[in-house]
Amino acid sequence: MTEDKFLELVHTHKARVYQHTLYLLGNREDAEDITQETFITAWKHRNKLRPKTAHSWLLKCAQNLCFNLLKRDKFQVHLTGGDDADPETELETLMHTHSNRSNPSPDEIVIQQELKESVQCAIKKLPPDMRSVIIMRELNGMSFKEIAEVLEQPEGTVKSTVFRARKRLRELLRPYWRNEE
Repeated sequence: MTEDKFLELVHTHKARVYQHTLYLLGNREDAEDITQETFITAWKHRNKLRPKTAHSWLLKCAQNLCFNLLKRDKFQVHLTGGDDADPETELETLMHTHSNRSNPSPDEIVIQQELKESVQCAIKKLPPDMRSVIIMRELNGMSFKEIAEVLEQPEGTVKSTVFRARKRLRELLRPYWRNEE
């Protein structure tokens, strides 16, 4: 792969890789470091990369690097501040909380923010394998087949993991929903 093709690959996939690592780690600096490390690894393997599978390869590499960091440092994920625009937008999409009005009331804004924080916190409480799958499926909109390719697992295993992750998220968010009824 030429340098120009590799730079195009970086430009095409950098945001998705960063977003994935940010959700897995919950820390901007670590996510930036892992994203950079992912592309350094990709550069080393550029002759083996195929454009068709580059996206899956990059996500798998980033995920492995994140899991290594989590294991190595016994990393505790902490809730990020509300200034990460991309994750908040994705959480809004996940929970379908877009207000139909252009000027939501202060109460609606507070409720939406609490919901986003609750969902974000619940996602971070999932085990890393479930967290990764739910991020890929619900936030990145990847198909079960795409996730299976990234994780090198059967599609049925991915479906089962998504089912268990959704069930666990419902359990974690149950107290929040009861207060809303």
